[in-house]
Amino acid sequence: MRVALILLALLVSNVVNAAGEEFKGSCAYGLSEYQVDVKTDCSIRWANPSTGKIYCFGNEEVLGKFLKDPASNIRKAEQIYARYSK
Repeated sequence: MRVALILLALLVSNVVNAAGEEFKGSCAYGLSEYQVDVKTDCSIRWANPSTGKIYCFGNEEVLGKFLKDPASNIRKAEQIYARYSK
């Protein structure tokens, strides 16, 4: 019973943490560049300085690519994510 409660707490914690990030923890670059919904642990993240929104990435390399044109990549990722979240 105790193990089940611990697992439930971890699950709820992950859902709450992912809810604070845009695209619920999906890699923003995967959405914008490849149109795929790749879940991440959101350990690699970037906060948009103008909006404060947090975006997650699968690795440092794709974060760097995303930041070459963040405004355009955010727009593309939002469009693709809207398709997945219907």
